[in-house]
Amino acid sequence: KLFGLWCAAPGGAAPSSAMASKQQLMDRAATLLTGAGAPTQDIFSNLEAALSAAAARTEGAKCWATVSSRDANAVTEVHKALADGCKRLGVILVADAAPVCQLPVLRALEYGDTYAAAAELDDDSRAKRIVTEAASYDGPAVVLFTTAAAVRDDSQWTAFSYDPRREETGDKSAFQAEGTQVRKEIQAFLDRESLLTLIAKRSLPTPSAAGDDQDGADAGAGDASKTVTVLYTSDTGHAEECAKAVARQCRGGGFPSSAVRCGTLDSYDVGGLAGESLIVFCIATAGKGEFPGNGRGFWEKLKGRSDELQGKLESLRYCVFGLG
Repeated sequence: KLFGLWCAAPGGAAPSSAMASKQQLMDRAATLLTGAGAPTQDIFSNLEAALSAAAARTEGAKCWATVSSRDANAVTEVHKALADGCKRLGVILVADAAPVCQLPVLRALEYGDTYAAAAELDDDSRAKRIVTEAASYDGPAVVLFTTAAAVRDDSQWTAFSYDPRREETGDKSAFQAEGTQVRKEIQAFLDRESLLTLIAKRSLPTPSAAGDDQDGADAGAGDASKTVTVLYTSDTGHAEECAKAVARQCRGGGFPSSAVRCGTLDSYDVGGLAGESLIVFCIATAGKGEFPGNGRGFWEKLKGRSDELQGKLESLRYCVFGLG
C-alpha cells in the first residue's frame, strides 16, 4: 500500500475519510510533500519514472512516487529497489479502503536504513510530521497513508514511525508507536531487533577497543566482534533474498554496515574460512539435491582442501539455513 495524496477540501481542510478516494489521498500526500520542501520536479506520478531518477542520483533530495497499496507489481519493484540499495527513493503507499495491509511498509523495517511509517491522513498534524521526517531523512523512505474509516474495524492497525536517526543518541528506539496497541508482526520485528542489538552489544568492541582503523569489511576478518559473513547459493533467488534479509537484520541489530558481508558461495575464497569467526550459510538445492550453479565451485574446493583446513576451524561459528 503505497502512499497517497489528496486535494484539500475548500478552506484547506482534509476531505472526509468516508468520502476520500484514492486520487484524493494521493493529491493530499503530494501537497504534504511540497509543504515539506520536496521540489515539484522530484514528485513523480508513476513509480517507473521515480525509480529511474532515484537510481541516477547519489545525493540530494529523494525522488518521490505515489503508488496504490493494491498494486502488487509496484510494491515488489519498490522492495527490489530498497534491497538493491537505492538511497534516493521515497514512496508513499495509499490505502483508500479496507482491508488495509501493513505488510509492504513493515517489510521496509527489515532494511535497517529506511525511514518507514504508517498513519491516517485524517490526522493532519501527524501526517505533516511524518512527511517532514521522511523528506528530511538522508536515505530511502516508505510511508503508508490511509483513512480512519478504512481502519476503523481493524483492531490490529498500528500507526507508527521508524526513524533510524533516533538511535544516534543511544537512548531512543528508532521505532515509535502512536498508541499502546502494536500489531503482532511489528512486535515480532521489535523483539528480533532487541535480540540482535543485545547480541551486538555483547559482541562488538567499545569504540576505544575497536580503534579507528576499520577499513571496510575485510578489515574485520577473523574477529566476530567486527564481522558477519553471509553466503548463499541460489538458482531462483529465494536463498539470495533470505541471505540479504539476514544481512539487513545484522546491520539493523548493531553491526556496522561495512562489517556485514553478503555474497555467493562461489565468490568466497575457501582459504578464508580459517580466518572467520561467524558465517551464515543460506543454501538452496537444485535438481535432485545438488548445489545451485553459484555454489558448486565452493563445495568442490572445500572438499579438495579439507586436509589443509583440518584443525584450523575450531573458532569458526556457523549456522546453515536450508531451502529445499
